[in-house]
Amino acid sequence: MSRRATVVPAPATRDQADAYRFGLRRLEAALVRGDPVPLHEQIRSQRRAALAGVVLGMLGLCGAAVLAAVSPQPDWTRQAVVVGAGSGAMYAVAHGPDRLVPVANLPAARLVLAALRAGGSTDADPASATPVPVPDALLDGAPRTPAAAVPGALAVRPDGPPVPPSWAVCDSVTSDGALVDTTVIGGAPPLAPDPAEAGVLLAADDATWLVMAGRRHRVDAEDGRLAAALGITGRVPRAVAPALLSLLPEGPPLVNPAVPGRGRRAPDGLPGRIGDVLVARPPGGAAQHYVVLGGGVQEVPAVLAELLTAASGAREPRPVGAAELADAAVVDELPVAGWPEVAPRLAEAPEAPVLCWAWGAGGDPIGAVWTGAAPPLAGRVPVRLAQADGPGDRLDAVAVGPGGAVRGTGPGRDPATGPLWLVSGSGVAHAVADEDTAAALGITAAGPAPEAALRLLPTGPTLDLAAAGQVVDVLKEP
Repeated sequence: MSRRATVVPAPATRDQADAYRFGLRRLEAALVRGDPVPLHEQIRSQRRAALAGVVLGMLGLCGAAVLAAVSPQPDWTRQAVVVGAGSGAMYAVAHGPDRLVPVANLPAARLVLAALRAGGSTDADPASATPVPVPDALLDGAPRTPAAAVPGALAVRPDGPPVPPSWAVCDSVTSDGALVDTTVIGGAPPLAPDPAEAGVLLAADDATWLVMAGRRHRVDAEDGRLAAALGITGRVPRAVAPALLSLLPEGPPLVNPAVPGRGRRAPDGLPGRIGDVLVARPPGGAAQHYVVLGGGVQEVPAVLAELLTAASGAREPRPVGAAELADAAVVDELPVAGWPEVAPRLAEAPEAPVLCWAWGAGGDPIGAVWTGAAPPLAGRVPVRLAQADGPGDRLDAVAVGPGGAVRGTGPGRDPATGPLWLVSGSGVAHAVADEDTAAALGITAAGPAPEAALRLLPTGPTLDLAAAGQVVDVLKEP
């Protein structure tokens, strides 16, 4: 007799047990509360929703903080200087009550702030004030005063670096010597002056000038003997602007000197006649030239000796030995100052069309003549002035980089105490009234600059703290 095999059920898995218990909890919740979802499951869902809300809220706050930091909406009453973000209108902010003072530019705003600070209407530091952009909509309803009466200065950097102290005033000419323009350069590279034997022939105001060793000497180009002695026969002088010519120190004119008693017998002990030129050649030394005069002999430069030789009718000076002059009286009757020892080597316009009067990098008040093929701009871009007239009397261009503060220097003046100027990048010079005004503008450093060059620049309105406390309905043109 056969028997059936007994089937043993497989044990329940953990997942099945968890599912069974979960089903019992749902059945229990349905019987007790009429809702199959257990209470602790509802609380867990609520906690998750609350946590998600908190996280989203924190993210929103962080985003708002970042937006406020990146693109804030400033309160204009807490600023020193504001500028309309769309209009560009600039205002200095005054307090007691809060109000806006229209200003022309940042230098004007700083001067107004200094005046307001003196009157207790602001505690802002004018020297460090910078414009803060504010939406025009936030400024539309703000109280205002009339415009400040100080015009300020355009395109200047009061607290920027000073202009480097090497300056030059330069003329440029064409290959045939016609004047092209005149330029003032601030921050030019240090320029080595032309050597003493170099020369430049200039023409201005129906006069001919020979420039040598940093001085200009009037010469009579129609005097053939003089022209031959100086080596300028047939040379065409170049034109020069009055501004540059006035900077060149004037030396004595180079003329054929009159010899009193020419042709008369020489004093006892001297050969020849009065007016004759003698030359002594000591062993191993340079030739020495003397002219015989009524009272003795006078040593003269070789160029003047050549001129005097031609005037006496001789072809060359008369050689003499040292013994013949040993007992001769030495006199100083003829004007020989300024005469070169040798004929100058002239700089020609085709090779050196630029002539400059340059000041040293240390702000030295005494300049020097420099010639070259191009203006020494040192990478600076010249600004062509509206007043430019090319070959006329006016300044044509200025190259001062971004500009800056400078102190005027001159012969006999301490560079540290010279008048203060603020030069714009467009070449306009503004006089600074006093040290209080300079402090209000934020000027902390000023390099030396020759006042002779500054006087050639277009002059803007004076920057004066005393005028900053006044207001006007219409700001007058400077």
